Amino acid sequence: MSNSALPKTRVLITGATGLLGRALMKVFTQPSLEHIQLVGLGWSRYEKYVNQFPNELRKLDITNDKELSEFVNEFKPNVIIHAAAERRPDQCEGDKEKTQKLNVGATEKLIELSKSVNSTLFYISSDYVFDGENPPYDIDAKTNPLSFYGKTKEESEQSIIKASKSDPSSFRYIILRVPVLYGYVENLKECAVTVVAEQVIKARDTLQPIEIDNWQIRYPTCVEDVAHVCYELMISKQYNSIYHFSAQQMKTKYDMAIDMANVLSIKDPQSIIKPMNEKPSGAPRPHNACLNIFHTVDTIKKNLNNPTIHLSIFETQLPLIFKDLKLI
Repeated sequence: MSNSALPKTRVLITGATGLLGRALMKVFTQPSLEHIQLVGLGWSRYEKYVNQFPNELRKLDITNDKELSEFVNEFKPNVIIHAAAERRPDQCEGDKEKTQKLNVGATEKLIELSKSVNSTLFYISSDYVFDGENPPYDIDAKTNPLSFYGKTKEESEQSIIKASKSDPSSFRYIILRVPVLYGYVENLKECAVTVVAEQVIKARDTLQPIEIDNWQIRYPTCVEDVAHVCYELMISKQYNSIYHFSAQQMKTKYDMAIDMANVLSIKDPQSIIKPMNEKPSGAPRPHNACLNIFHTVDTIKKNLNNPTIHLSIFETQLPLIFKDLKLI
């Protein structure tokens, strides 16, 4: 039987026009995955990306319960990958009501809808559910979020797990925690990694030294790597579990800034980029929320033939991203 004759797996992606969402759309629309019928939901940036995914992208506000319910009940997805979220900690602290509605309210609605159409809910969570005091964190480590953003991710995780325990026959889930993400951005401000380049470029152009956070330890992870892992976990079908995925390179924002300066061919970058070793102000962040990825790698290797778990090298990806933005 040819692949085209097999029943298609219907996959719904929320947040499809975001940084991770676009990577998911790219991976799930590969010609080799013709067995997948994909729909991505976007809202504020729908018009910007509809030409890139003309057959798959739909404009829908997932905080509108009525419209979301109508669409899910019509499409009846086999898998819902819930990637939509307000993930900027300071914005979350500044508008808790809006953040709660998107980060928790939409998740709870998707739990309800997943049950009604017998769909697997694949939830994208965050390393910010941890306080960063005792890394590395296993999948069953105690959560203790410091920020409102982290608390909304923890609350959604708990709602998902509770729903599965109360109704295991009709609700399946996968929770994937990831760290700070980067990739091909529409502008430098789009992600917490590339926004650092704005400061570096300004320092280069003005010759005014800047201080960059050297306190918080991050593990910048390429969105395309995450998207591939999402697909591999989906087809592994090892449900009702938490998974971790993260690059293994440990970097502070200061480290990233120096890497960026080198890509931009700035001579003697340490003369204009200074490390700030004190704890930064703003929404509280975990010091080091390193994620142990063994369970994820082990699950994929045991359940797939010839899996390819890719961990992109930060210094290798930066020039590609900067070239795409015409910075070099």
